[in-house]
Amino acid sequence: MKTKNTLVSFALIVSGVLAGTQSAKAAGFVSNITYTDPTRDVTLNSITQNGTTFNDFSFVNRTVIQYNTPRTANPNSGAASTDRGDNVFTPEVPQEAPASEAITAFLGTNNLNNIVDTEDTGSFIIDVFFDNEIQQDNSGLDSLFFWERGMNSRLGIQALNAAGNVIGNSRIVSETRLANNYAGFQINTSEISSAQNVGSWGVNLNELGVGRLSGLRLTADASFNGPDFKVIARNGGRTTRVPEPTTILALGAVAGMTFLRRRQSVLQK
Repeated sequence: MKTKNTLVSFALIVSGVLAGTQSAKAAGFVSNITYTDPTRDVTLNSITQNGTTFNDFSFVNRTVIQYNTPRTANPNSGAASTDRGDNVFTPEVPQEAPASEAITAFLGTNNLNNIVDTEDTGSFIIDVFFDNEIQQDNSGLDSLFFWERGMNSRLGIQALNAAGNVIGNSRIVSETRLANNYAGFQINTSEISSAQNVGSWGVNLNELGVGRLSGLRLTADASFNGPDFKVIARNGGRTTRVPEPTTILALGAVAGMTFLRRRQSVLQK
């Protein structure tokens, strides 16, 4: 009976902590990565936002290029291309004029040193679709996560339904340019000569005026200064939460105190 009471108390404590987390407003996030140097793999293991760590991601698994400024003999021509770290060897050799499948390959991984690089004067309209439908939930967490190499560009986004139609309202992701949103690491890819800082920002589906989406329309023109980006989604409603060490310690301490108090009460009777 004493053990049962303690477990019930512990469950109530956990529920209270999670409820507090769910009511928080999302703002920025921490990329929990495996990282040795800017030229090599930057593996995203999980994301922490509002005190919650999760690792249930949805990746791009299909791309439709609606428009991409054509490549010419000018080495600075074109728009969106695929890019990777100087000492990264997957998923394939980068292409200056990539097919849809190549963009899918580079965005469809948890390696943050696989990106889409955009020439500063180029324009594109690219539709990307995730391997799961992304749904809004009440977790207080964002659903879409963006990284931008160089922290100096913008990216236009709008939701797509399963049929590939744009829905909701468009939004420009520019927060990745802010110093406060430095993601804590740099990357050095084949398109540049030295390592650059990476910025990050999350977007909630409410900001796009939708409750669910199957993909995103990504856009940029010359005024956007060539976004060099990665996008990954969170599986809303099915997030696998990974408790933070401080949370585990706090819950353990409270549960331990509860157990001792109940035991002391029984002994005094």
